[in-house]
Amino acid sequence: MLTLNAAPRHIIRGSSSTLIAVFLFLVLLAWYRIPPIGGDGLHHLNTFLYEHKVETYDFRATLEEQRCFEGSNSNHAEAEPVPSVVHFIWGLKHGKGSHSHFGLIEYLSVKSALMMFESAQVKIHYASLDQNSEWFLKLKDHVTLVYHDPERGILGESRSWQAAHRADLLRLQILREEGGIYMDLDVFALRPFDTILHCQKDIIMGHEGGNRAGLANAIIVARKGSTFVDRWIDTYDNFSTQEWNYHSVTLPKRLALRYPEEVCTLSPVAFFWPTWSYKHIEFMHQSLSPVEILETKEDLLANSGALFKNQLAYHAWSQLAWDPYLKDLTPESIRLHHTRFNMMVRRFLD
Repeated sequence: MLTLNAAPRHIIRGSSSTLIAVFLFLVLLAWYRIPPIGGDGLHHLNTFLYEHKVETYDFRATLEEQRCFEGSNSNHAEAEPVPSVVHFIWGLKHGKGSHSHFGLIEYLSVKSALMMFESAQVKIHYASLDQNSEWFLKLKDHVTLVYHDPERGILGESRSWQAAHRADLLRLQILREEGGIYMDLDVFALRPFDTILHCQKDIIMGHEGGNRAGLANAIIVARKGSTFVDRWIDTYDNFSTQEWNYHSVTLPKRLALRYPEEVCTLSPVAFFWPTWSYKHIEFMHQSLSPVEILETKEDLLANSGALFKNQLAYHAWSQLAWDPYLKDLTPESIRLHHTRFNMMVRRFLD
């Protein structure tokens, strides 16, 4: 059973009967320690079981996923490549006149795009931004700022929504009008996207989780005027703030199953591996032994700066990883402390 890496050193070894026994023991342990009748107890048990599905992946892309990765998924005449522009969104949760601090993690994310997409225009769409931030000042000559008035347009219409949901819809509107690559500011481009930019379909998305239950919107590659994006935007007419990630992960997967001719889907490893589970976040940020340091160096060298074969980017899942790991990172700790995350992003420091 493979959970993090196809390389033998990362395989969880053991017979099928042993693995089943261990799994059943963990389920019973969780059930024993958590109230078994409804409420939070059932929720936590369901979360435990779902995380196991998310974490389990055999590192085998489907034929369609591989064709998508290679840009050879269609026999149609060659289409124009996706526009060479990268979009970020920042500072939608602060009111007019406030300034959202732009820090080290955001800097590294933008820097990764500047390095991996050398000829691309990089745009930061914002409602509030601390333009005197140490980290923004290092980037200001290399990015284009696009201001969005929080009282007008989509931001005004959705003012009762949480910032994450406003950003969900804004990114789709930007891609519909301009096309390009959208990345959250906790995403790190690890390799150029050259092959997928020539994909014959007008939108490319990556599966989230080994169970492929969703297509996450933290990274979207799309041409201007994508029919799939239009369909996606239309669903926001019935948006509910009670559904945290339905429109951003679950719904695009359902649309892809209904309209497979309109979207190209990549394997989980391309954009969103390791996943958001506690186990996987810890895997990325735990201190490494000398042997693990050597192994990680070998992986990064073999995969052109990525940890896995066919990995193009890494999403840091900052909503979950911020407090325990990301918020206290400094350039010095990234350079000196050996974790998989630090070793992966070091090259984006000055």
